[in-house]
Order: sequence, then C-alpha cells, then structure tokens
Amino acid sequence: MSHPQFKPQFIPASLSFNAKLFRLLIFVICLGFIAVIYLIFQPQSLSDIDGREASASAPMKLSEFLNKAAEGNATVTLNEAELNQMLQHELIAKQGGALSGSASVKSVLVRLKKDLAEVIVVREVFGREMTASLYFQLKQIESGNGIATDIHLQSGKTNDKSSLPKFGGRLGKFVATQGFLKMVMPDFKKIGAALSPEIELCFSKIARLRIEDNCVILDPKLSKKVKEEETPF
Repeated sequence: MSHPQFKPQFIPASLSFNAKLFRLLIFVICLGFIAVIYLIFQPQSLSDIDGREASASAPMKLSEFLNKAAEGNATVTLNEAELNQMLQHELIAKQGGALSGSASVKSVLVRLKKDLAEVIVVREVFGREMTASLYFQLKQIESGNGIATDIHLQSGKTNDKSSLPKFGGRLGKFVATQGFLKMVMPDFKKIGAALSPEIELCFSKIARLRIEDNCVILDPKLSKKVKEEETPF
C-alpha cells in the first residue's frame, strides 16, 4: 500500500522589523521628493509686495534717484513700491541688451524686510508662472578708514553662528539652501550685469544703506569722525 507523499511547503517568513522600517523610510523619502517638486512648481505669493504691477507712467530712473540722493547730502528713503516700479522700467528697457537671453523673465521684484532683501525673478515656463528668489543681507562696518559694506547670500541673522546649511532663498514655495539655488544663479547674474551701473553708483556715492520693512534708507553723508581721520591736513 503506497503512502501519499507530502511535499514540503515553504511559507515566507514575515518581514523583519528592520526591513519594514527601511521600506517605510523609502516611502517617506519618496513622499518628500514629491512634496518638494510640487512646492517648486507652485509660485510664491507676491500679493504682499508693493509696486509689483508696472505703472502706466515711467517713474524716475534709479540712477537719477541715486545721483539726486548723493547730491542732496541728506538721508532719503526709497520705499518698496518706488523701488519695484523703477526696477520694472529699468529691466524692460534693458531686456534687449543684457537680458536678451532671458526673454521669459516677466518681472524682477524685491521684498524688503528688516535687514533683509529678497530678490524675486518671475519667469514664464511653458505658459506657467514660476518664481525663484535669493535672500540678501546687508552688513556695514564703520571705522576710521571708512565704511566697509558686505552683502551676504543668506536668510539672515538666525544663521550667522549656525553650522547648518543656510537658507539662500526660495524655489517656488520651497525654502531652499544655497546649494539648491545654483541652478537659478545665471538669472541673477544677468540681472546684476544689467543693473551694474546703478549698483556701482549706489555703493560709490551712498555711504550708508539700511534695509527696513518696506523701504531702504540711504545716507550719503560720512560721519564727522571718519571725515576728520581721512583728511591728511
């Protein structure tokens, strides 16, 4: 009498705790990448920026404003709306020159907060508006030799003593570190080249600059102490 033969069946062992944890980690990382990509393609809100719409009449040229401020030898205030109106007209006029390769740049705006300026490039990509921005922090140190001005690409005072990567700006709604922003740096270099005469004029003729909420304070006067120490007779 033959006996039925039983073939061994192998039942897969349940996943170990470490394997489950690894799969969960991969899933979370994938979700994170999807969220970052989604935020990058969502333009940041510009509704809080004054002067974001170009005015019908041409405002005073930025170079003319800076020259008058320097000649007047008195502290003047340039508010956010005035600055953005000037930028719109300056860059539209120069679109065929220094910005000829950036025809898809719709506008360049500046958001001014205490000690911090955020320069925003608004682009149109495949018919869709996208934004990229850089944070600029201005620091000035006054001494007997004059006033030294440093411009830092970072998010502000909170990162000065931190070993963590500094937030350099935003890609869409995603707050990005400086490394992420290398891909958009050519745009900002072209803007800097287009406005190089105005930038040079500002830092050569205006002694002090201070960024406040919604405005920039410009002071062309050197202090009495600095003047006396720089005078050889």
